[in-house]
Amino acid sequence: MNIRLRQCLYGGMMLGGLLAAVGTAQYLEAVIPVGNMPMDVLWNPASNKVYTANLEDGTVSVISGTTNQVIATIRVANGATFLCYNSVENKVYCTSNDPDWLNVIDGAGDTLIRKVRMRGIPLRMAYNRLMNKLYVVCCDDNAIRVYDGSADTLVAVVPFGINWPMTLLWHPLSNRVFVTTSCDATADTVFVIDCVTDRVVSRPAAGNVRFALVWNPVNNLVYAGARWTVYVLSADGDSVVATIPGCGYALHSLCHVPYPNKLYAGDFNGEGVALVDCNTQSVYDTIYGVGQVYDICCDTLHGKVYIAGMMGVFVFEARTDRLIKSFNIGRNQLAWNSMNSRVYVTDDLANKVFVLRDTTTGVTEDRSVSVRRPRATATAMRGRFEVRGEGPSVLLDAQGRRVAILSPGRNDVPEVGAGVYFLCEQDGGSGCVTKVILAK
Repeated sequence: MNIRLRQCLYGGMMLGGLLAAVGTAQYLEAVIPVGNMPMDVLWNPASNKVYTANLEDGTVSVISGTTNQVIATIRVANGATFLCYNSVENKVYCTSNDPDWLNVIDGAGDTLIRKVRMRGIPLRMAYNRLMNKLYVVCCDDNAIRVYDGSADTLVAVVPFGINWPMTLLWHPLSNRVFVTTSCDATADTVFVIDCVTDRVVSRPAAGNVRFALVWNPVNNLVYAGARWTVYVLSADGDSVVATIPGCGYALHSLCHVPYPNKLYAGDFNGEGVALVDCNTQSVYDTIYGVGQVYDICCDTLHGKVYIAGMMGVFVFEARTDRLIKSFNIGRNQLAWNSMNSRVYVTDDLANKVFVLRDTTTGVTEDRSVSVRRPRATATAMRGRFEVRGEGPSVLLDAQGRRVAILSPGRNDVPEVGAGVYFLCEQDGGSGCVTKVILAK
């Protein structure tokens, strides 16, 4: 890895109760050779394919989500690093840094549509499905570039002055992008962009945030991981609503678990994984022994949390935080395939993807929880949801992200694509959670 890219990736950071799972069966289903040094992994739900960005040979490997076979290898610019999915156009974006390009891949045909020349090292991305825009971090140019998701043309450049943008998160309800930066340790490092004007509109008082951002769709707050602290930001990013101490020194990964409402905060220095109660905004426990944490993901269908780090992959039951299994595999990034109940783990040293398959029957209601009234249910067809219930409900996608607020009766949401969703009563009542399948 060249020095210029390493500086952008690490930014000067010092390295060093409503649902219960049924059963605990997981197993290593497949080991898939891919390109040289896979840096990132992404699941495409529309085509049921998995992509890896292979840094050293400038390729993207395409894996069938059904057969676990590599079905295509796409040549992109050298130094492939990060991936992002455009759900409106069924495109996959891959950034590369040798030279600096944005590679655009057709998600249906697995072909390179075009390469867009960048300025500065393009790294992490965020896609805005409401406005069909792509936001790209250009770290050594101290800017974020905004592209039209249809024509892949540049529509705006958001400058950050002396601040070095690192990672970003799009909030679908406020339609704003949260950006972490690497700058003076005494300065506030989170910036918020209005996606209508593509201008920075706020800078909440959250210091020393580098990489970790996550949206909590249950209480509609954004969590930003800093040194020893997680900052809780309002949905519009205008203010810090809570500060959670007692976390790791170099928080690198945040994963929200919607059922129950908690946060796993992984540390890159090996300080453990802090467990945060998102109802009380406090740390209630810490998981030790997992080493440096690279990535965390949640399987919301089965109520499992996967932690990937230097010492392997660890699987926890989300409700009880109980360790179920550990695997001496992988060391990098994770992606969850909700369609086939698989988790993909990249290994950037072995040039492989490990596939973990969850063979349990999913989640069920905890019988110790009393039911106050019948749960809210919905019938879905072509962007319309008919909701039966007593009050508003939250529609979550398969990764636990809030998609819409639905009222009792008919709700027309044409922007919601086909897939698996979950209906959760907005007041947190006994009607959470109902599985809903929206057909094409």
